[in-house]
Amino acid sequence: MQLLFKNAYVVDVQSPYHLQTVDILVEGTQITSIGDLAALDCPSIDLAGATLTTGFAELHSDLGEPGNEECETLETGAAAAASGGFTAVGVVSNGTPGIENKTGVEFILSKGDSIAVNLVPVGSASKSRAGKEMSDMFDMYQHGTLLFGDYKHGMHNANLLKLALLYTKPFGRIMVHPEDANLAVNGQVNEGVTSTYVGLKGIPDIAEFVQIDRDLKLLEYTEGSMHIASVSTAEGIDAIRKAKSKGLNLTCSVNMHHLLFDETAVATYDANFKVTPPLRTALDQQALWSALEDGTVDCLAVDHLPKDIEQKACEFDNASFGMAGFEGALVHLLDARKLDWTALQQVCSTNPRALLGLPELKIVEGAIAEFTIIDENGSDLTGFASKAHNNPFKGTTAEHRVVGVYVNGQYLGN
Repeated sequence: MQLLFKNAYVVDVQSPYHLQTVDILVEGTQITSIGDLAALDCPSIDLAGATLTTGFAELHSDLGEPGNEECETLETGAAAAASGGFTAVGVVSNGTPGIENKTGVEFILSKGDSIAVNLVPVGSASKSRAGKEMSDMFDMYQHGTLLFGDYKHGMHNANLLKLALLYTKPFGRIMVHPEDANLAVNGQVNEGVTSTYVGLKGIPDIAEFVQIDRDLKLLEYTEGSMHIASVSTAEGIDAIRKAKSKGLNLTCSVNMHHLLFDETAVATYDANFKVTPPLRTALDQQALWSALEDGTVDCLAVDHLPKDIEQKACEFDNASFGMAGFEGALVHLLDARKLDWTALQQVCSTNPRALLGLPELKIVEGAIAEFTIIDENGSDLTGFASKAHNNPFKGTTAEHRVVGVYVNGQYLGN
């Protein structure tokens, strides 16, 4: 079926139509024509100058299944991702059983066949994410997985991380969580002025730097491939910047909520802001923005981690870590107006797609038709598709609006 997107403002640095307003005709999964196509007689959507760019990909998020279906399912999580502007999601292993062999990969891919958004399994690096024994990474790679990591678990066993980096050199990349569990033990929020004020045990920023420093030394020793997820501190991002200058095969991501909120958000004991790594200081936040602007940060992530009401509507000490941000994070990030569209395409589309092993997207005739479409007509963030209880953006308003996404031959509009 043909569909014509009229008056689309194209953002794609690889397209000859970059920063131009054109009409785009798609048929199924392919772009068939670009230009002045107003005379065509076919179903159409007038975007009225809305920005149309290559589909955004989320690198590491929990979609509930298997094991946490009360918080989210692949269907509701994918719908929330599409509503938030994402056409692809790296689905992490966070339930039981985990994604640690071909069976786990096949489960995600099989259920994903009936879902418009592309679901890409991110395998565990160790069995049960326990950090004791390597998972069946090569088996998972043969079924399409390129990225492996123990989601929200820093790998305490240095030898196991060394072996994983060596083992995956020919085919994959190890994703690490930047936190030393011994230094962070029982911590609730960032250690500092706010933790003292609210009377909650803090997680020191050195818990991140110590872990990153060790992991980088192992990366340099093995000459493997590593992705550091959810970087949150100035010292951590500076260590990554220096490591990249040495030519190490290293990428990193920053969560959008670490750019949008700092540690003061927990002053009201709102458990929606209890995340790991914790929200840091305003100085850390500024360092992350600077690293994003200078290219040190490869990807922006939502790090969608859904929880049900019982896991969040309780005492802060007893609440689970995690924030569900698919619906709202991107538009609020755009409202900050600190990143131009060209840079945004790189960190939200080009780079995360490459790490997930997804095909490159270009807005040219004959290419894959997969778009994220956003305008500045404003949005009221209500009526969410996600089952999650822990989205701090609920009930807020934003200047930007996700108009919709086009993926796998389907237009999913808001």
